[in-house]
Amino acid sequence: MILTFDSQNRVLDRGSVEVLPDGTIGRVGGSQSVHIIDAGGKVLMPALINCHTHLYSTIARGLMLPGPRPKNFPEILKKLWWRLDRALNEEDIYYSALVGLIDSAKCGVATVIDHHSSPNACAGSLDQIARAFNKVGLRGATCYETSDRNGPKSAREAIRENIRFLEKSGPVWGAFGLHAAFTLSDRTLRACAEANESFHAGFHVHVAEDKVDRAAVRRLDSAGILNERTLAAHCVHLAASDRKILVERRVNVVHNPQSNRNNGVGTAKVVPGVLTGLGTDGFSSRVWEGSAELLLNNREIVKRIWGMDVGRIETGARADLVLVDYFPPTPIDSSNVFSHFLFGIANAPVDSLMVGGRWVLQGKKLVTVDETRIARKACKCAKALWERL
Repeated sequence: MILTFDSQNRVLDRGSVEVLPDGTIGRVGGSQSVHIIDAGGKVLMPALINCHTHLYSTIARGLMLPGPRPKNFPEILKKLWWRLDRALNEEDIYYSALVGLIDSAKCGVATVIDHHSSPNACAGSLDQIARAFNKVGLRGATCYETSDRNGPKSAREAIRENIRFLEKSGPVWGAFGLHAAFTLSDRTLRACAEANESFHAGFHVHVAEDKVDRAAVRRLDSAGILNERTLAAHCVHLAASDRKILVERRVNVVHNPQSNRNNGVGTAKVVPGVLTGLGTDGFSSRVWEGSAELLLNNREIVKRIWGMDVGRIETGARADLVLVDYFPPTPIDSSNVFSHFLFGIANAPVDSLMVGGRWVLQGKKLVTVDETRIARKACKCAKALWERL
């Protein structure tokens, strides 16, 4: 069975998908391919996209900090995440990214949009993440989180790292990273806008995640940060004037329901007229939670910012495909496919993942990397990192 998620959301009860040598999709529904792969009656669908995550957060899984629990979002940042990112070294960055991307593959995610920070290992850090992408075989983007919270020298280093990576123009796409407006001065925001003028890259920034960042939209807009290539994560605490700006500037918004719930920052509302997708903010690799329609919007965001046609089974799109162990117990067609997606497929095991015509996962096992060896090495890195904390 093929769930195309094309313009008509066609469901093909029986059929095949042709994968061309260039990694794109040929004929859908039937082909005369030389090499046939029998999918064993499983459901074939487009691979998923995670439009906002932090791969470095993988190495914090299970970390218990001493002292009282943080009482609010600013305390969570100060006591956990800002301490963690300052302690990261190159090896931590690489293995944390590897584990996060392996987890993503096992969740049927082929495209990952990362947002990184490691103030004491800034220079070259994005190369470590790109190296992990290439090793696992996923596609996606990364950027470095510019912030003034560690002083002006650190902010300048962050800008340089974004520029350096954007200049490389490799297989892993780049964006220009910003943390959040409340940790950025107007001067640094202007410096980022100026540094990005020659690249015209999309900005990737946290926006109004917590009440402390309520002035974000106005300040980012004044600095020239907001446009149709900007990826604005969260957007929970918006005023009516903020929503109007987001619509006028055609900003791309990414909701992160798992993170918002965990941090207690509130519930984001979809702004009519704004292209809104879904991310996980590093809390997991399962991007199935939330609205199926918003999840499908991720492909439109990726196409708008990076020009890549993913997230659909149509001739000419990239062959990013996932096989799921789902055998529909009730009828399924284009009218009810979203219900099956959210309440059935989302809970079914992912069997195989193909990215750009190449298998990354087959029979529930990674074919590109040794998952066990990587997990053991990541555990050693985590232990040393936690001791430094």
